[in-house]
Amino acid sequence: MQLNTQYQSFPQMNTEINKRDKTLEKIATGAEVKIDDSALASIASMMQSDVSTFTQELMNTNDSISMMQVADGTLSSLSEQTQTLSDLSVRYNSASLNESQKQGLAGEFNRTLESMNQSVQSTSYNGQGLFNTTHTFGSSSISLGDMSTDTLAIDDQESISRYAQSISQTQSDVGSTTNGLISTTNTLLGQISTASAARSQIADTDIAKAIQDFQQSTLKLDVSQIAIAHQNDALRQNIAQLLG
Repeated sequence: MQLNTQYQSFPQMNTEINKRDKTLEKIATGAEVKIDDSALASIASMMQSDVSTFTQELMNTNDSISMMQVADGTLSSLSEQTQTLSDLSVRYNSASLNESQKQGLAGEFNRTLESMNQSVQSTSYNGQGLFNTTHTFGSSSISLGDMSTDTLAIDDQESISRYAQSISQTQSDVGSTTNGLISTTNTLLGQISTASAARSQIADTDIAKAIQDFQQSTLKLDVSQIAIAHQNDALRQNIAQLLG
């Protein structure tokens, strides 16, 4: 006579095996495979959507900062060249110069104007001209005026002075706008960090806790297996006594 001396596993063993396997998977992947609670899953999805939105806004803001930096670079160059125009104008209007010397100064003045106009016309970002247009960034906007040098003349020191003031004002506006954009990037970075952390608490694995859960499940399995072994050993002894 042959008897099957193997008891079926304790019901809790199957549960612990499943828990252990899922926990091990989380430890390996670093994230929950899925969120069983549909409400939590919906919240996590909305948080991820927020993160994506904030990230896109951050990218757009960084592009805007780059655009302002390009404009500021051109304005700085124009400011230096305007100072050159002013110097040439002062020398030109000196009573001690003869006509030939004035023509030489006028030629240098015109070449400087041509260089300035080319800078204004060629300054662009992603194919978009930056000057003589209004740029909108969210709820704020900046108008980069017409930096054309058409009104400047070597014998008109006042026109050069007004142009220099216009450049200075535009540079100030660009600086203020850039500072505002930088502040926006800091705010967005904070929002991304907060939303990501909140989503992580819902959807991602706490590795330390996962390892602890794995150890607890393994311990429970060990205890269950030891109990079964003792049961089987006791059963074999009883059968041996019965079969004498």
